[in-house]
Amino acid sequence: MSKSSSLNREQLENLALQGMCFADDNVGEPFGIKDVSERLGISYSYFYHNFVAVMGEPFWHYVKRHRLELAAGLLRHSGYNISEISEMCGYATTAALSKAFKQHFSVSPMQFKKIAVLPNEKRTLEITEAITHVTGNTPLSSFFTYDRCEKITLPETILYYSLISRGSDPIGAMVSRMTYYLNLFQKTRTLYDLQDSRIITGTLDSIPVTDYEKLSMYAGLAIPASAIKAHSQLNITFPYFLYKRIPGGSYLKLPLPMDFATAGIPMYEFITRCCMEGIFKMSGNHFFISLSPTNYCEIYIPLLRKHY
Repeated sequence: MSKSSSLNREQLENLALQGMCFADDNVGEPFGIKDVSERLGISYSYFYHNFVAVMGEPFWHYVKRHRLELAAGLLRHSGYNISEISEMCGYATTAALSKAFKQHFSVSPMQFKKIAVLPNEKRTLEITEAITHVTGNTPLSSFFTYDRCEKITLPETILYYSLISRGSDPIGAMVSRMTYYLNLFQKTRTLYDLQDSRIITGTLDSIPVTDYEKLSMYAGLAIPASAIKAHSQLNITFPYFLYKRIPGGSYLKLPLPMDFATAGIPMYEFITRCCMEGIFKMSGNHFFISLSPTNYCEIYIPLLRKHY
């Protein structure tokens, strides 16, 4: 009996998610479906069909869409040029990215960059506002100012995460399920005495670009890459956790006296406003929120060094 034929539904879903996780963690690297299936220990054909069944789209369609959406997010929030973005998103040349980009978005990268408010961006914010009942025009906005931010340096970390939602209502699922995941990862921190770790939440996707229904919201435990013993323990004990490298370097840290759901809309509007006004530029799409059991959270925004 093959490995794949003996797996239950939950295990098959995890294999598909592991494939998606691999694609996200290697977005700028060349790889093929065979590389992923061999890593997971199943056949090429089985991985291909299982991914379609679980995720609702072929694996390579997801990879291409994810890379182009991340490229679009970098065009919006980073200070990289098109050549740098091409390399970061797995395209060998600027021409290759530009051609794929126009096929997918119906506009060139430069035309896309000039769009003030994207349809998916507007819709995601409207849905999030309805769920959290918070708008950027509330008094909470006074907490979202550049002078309240602290410039810090973070080490490279490894994120062990679970996808909170992958379906029709990702933000709604995130809000309703976060207490469970916060407790889960808090217990993991305590059990393994992971003092330098952070419980964080965010998305694998690009908020202004990705369809609301396709957003992948996560919660997880970010641990410095140098904590070798901790990584060995977690890999053995929690083999079904997904895995993501988060680059180290310069970040803005913004402390907030509110929960993550309340912070969501004003946080995004703060980042977008600052990037558009040139107050800062991001080095990637990987901004995240650090969580605590109390009514407090911290925003971490990756900074592009060449703008300082």
